[in-house]
Amino acid sequence: MATTVLIVDDHRVFGQGLEAVLGAQPGFEAISVGSPDRVADAVAGHRPDVVIMDMRLGDVSGLDLVRDLMALAFPPRVVVLTAYADLPAMIEAIRAGAVGFVAKDASVEQLVCAIRAAMAHGCWLPADLLAELSASLSGLAPEPRPRSLRQLTARELEVLRLMVSGLDKNGIAVRLGQSPNTVRTHIRNVTAKLGCHSALEVVAVALRAGLRPE
Repeated sequence: MATTVLIVDDHRVFGQGLEAVLGAQPGFEAISVGSPDRVADAVAGHRPDVVIMDMRLGDVSGLDLVRDLMALAFPPRVVVLTAYADLPAMIEAIRAGAVGFVAKDASVEQLVCAIRAAMAHGCWLPADLLAELSASLSGLAPEPRPRSLRQLTARELEVLRLMVSGLDKNGIAVRLGQSPNTVRTHIRNVTAKLGCHSALEVVAVALRAGLRPE
């Protein structure tokens, strides 16, 4: 079954070019829209698996549209595409609910990796920005563990520690000897208890609370 990708970019030539490139990838079906006003109808009509969202659409913030998508009953996975790939922009995208962050000058292979990671309920972030994030966190004293973190069950806290260590749901399932569906439920519960919108935001909250990779 093909993965449907909706591209939202107000630069028509770029959006249509990306549509052609992704549409040529095995197992992908791509559609592009250039107007932010058409996004809601396009999502309702095509029910995309993944949305590639430009961070800036003229006077409209692409992240505001990401937040709107996250409010849907069944939101698509969102990868943010941006000409300004810096750490503050990446953190803002994560907080909005994106599960991928890709620079516009990145290779097609990187974008495809981000889409496939999103489809696997994982995430994809640029390695250089991850290194910068890790460096910025290493010099900070951990914040007191928030009440929401203390509300996690022992199993949920164990799942969270493995998420911080970089494991996806399948890797966690193998480590804990549980099914991926059970682990998915744990991750969903952790996300809700921490008041987050994505696994990436969950990891960021955990890092600030003092949890570190194994």
